[in-house]
Amino acid sequence: MMSRSILYSLRAIGLVLALASAATAQHYQPFIEPGYFNHDLQFFAPAADIDTYGGDPVLRTGWFGSYNRMYIGVSRPKDRGFLNSSGPQDVLQTFPDSSDLLDLTWGNRWDLGYMIDDVDHDHGWMFSYMHIDGPNVGNVLRQERLNRFNEDDEGFIIDDDGALEDVVEPPADRNDVGPPNRQRFYDLTDSLNNAKLNSLELNKIFRMPPLHGGGILEPFFGVRYIKFEDVFQRQNWMVYDEDGFSPLLPPLGPGSIPITFEDTEIEDLMTNRFLFSNQIVTGQLGVRWLKRVSRWNLSTEFRAFGGQNFQHLTRTTETVRTYYDGQGTGSEVNGIVKSKSTEDWYTTETVVGTDIRAVAAYEVTRDIKLEAGLQFLGFFTGMGRGPFINDNSDAVTMVGTTFGFTVNR
Repeated sequence: MMSRSILYSLRAIGLVLALASAATAQHYQPFIEPGYFNHDLQFFAPAADIDTYGGDPVLRTGWFGSYNRMYIGVSRPKDRGFLNSSGPQDVLQTFPDSSDLLDLTWGNRWDLGYMIDDVDHDHGWMFSYMHIDGPNVGNVLRQERLNRFNEDDEGFIIDDDGALEDVVEPPADRNDVGPPNRQRFYDLTDSLNNAKLNSLELNKIFRMPPLHGGGILEPFFGVRYIKFEDVFQRQNWMVYDEDGFSPLLPPLGPGSIPITFEDTEIEDLMTNRFLFSNQIVTGQLGVRWLKRVSRWNLSTEFRAFGGQNFQHLTRTTETVRTYYDGQGTGSEVNGIVKSKSTEDWYTTETVVGTDIRAVAAYEVTRDIKLEAGLQFLGFFTGMGRGPFINDNSDAVTMVGTTFGFTVNR
């Protein structure tokens, strides 16, 4: 149902663009032939003075594009009071309950468009894509499994021919710590901030006549689709003896120091994972201000957007139970039983936000500029994060730095 609603919204947007395309030709449709502009393809021609003899700034037309790498901080979700059953609990080191912190991660931003020199004023279209992968921050505890130590593993021994001998196969049964020998450990993970964002936007741009001080204003409007996913995870580890009794009473899981037990034969790895998907369809208004000073190009962009958020929360509950043939180290695995169940919830919410960018670009050649700047992306309300469908109107803040290059803009 929710995917169908999103599809209907995107179809309506496409219909509006198609009607505008038929009605107003080049003014309100984004599609032109790749060879529409007769560019000389001399992208690395030497940079020249950017002011004409009359003192007016040179207004670039034709195709343009840019790429920026982003190093950006993402705000944490609020603490929802979900039972925290594992992982280090020292708040002085991890701040597990603070939603005021920003966790740093990397992202990318691409812009592609064109500007036409028209009779009334310059105008064009721009397509933008943004991807922020992460952050992936959590409390992690490496817990040894019941048969952690393998008495048959004598380590790496090299014979006279240079070959390895007395090495336990497969590698998962060795005693060494770390990959690929992970099957003798559980990395119990409680998430603190696990998110991902993708954004697509299409804007109609207008270039106004130069201002008195030489600045240029480019107002624009368009549509934007944003997908923001938040993952909330809690893991617990339990052990039982042959009669089904456990020395651990839930919800008290292992603390910051791994625990060993000599009288247990069964262990459970229990995972609660919540994926909160926010699929947002919005309209947006914005303006770009540009000022050229010698070879420096200073610009700021402001976008305001608002629209509907189609939300989907999926809970996955998984248990991995391992049976051993005895107690303590050296025991063998008799069997592994896995169980998994899922639950789904759907709802909608209104989202309002803003996207602000400030960039300083230096003209290296005639068409290519190296640039660095700041990026702020804020959702003031309407974002779902955490394990509860009713708590679906959080705010999300992303702020950081960018660096990249621009061609012919």
